Amino acid sequence: MSKAMTMWATTALVLTSAPLAAQDAVREACMPDIRNFCAAEMATFDRDKVRACLIENIKKTSPACQAAAKARRDAEATKPESN
Repeated sequence: MSKAMTMWATTALVLTSAPLAAQDAVREACMPDIRNFCAAEMATFDRDKVRACLIENIKKTSPACQAAAKARRDAEATKPESN
């Protein structure tokens, strides 16, 4: 997969309502694990598939990825809802 395609897929994965710092942390910490466990999903450019794959494989990921994913989850949980 080309570097541009990888960056696009990564950006698509983290472009959600989570705070930017949490998104950046997940992108940095989890990209090696995403490439390892979710390469097929990355090739589809489907953010939801990549995210689901990462969640499904989270126990296999590095401790840094697990910590970043937990921090992002916690950030999303504490973010006030927009109406």
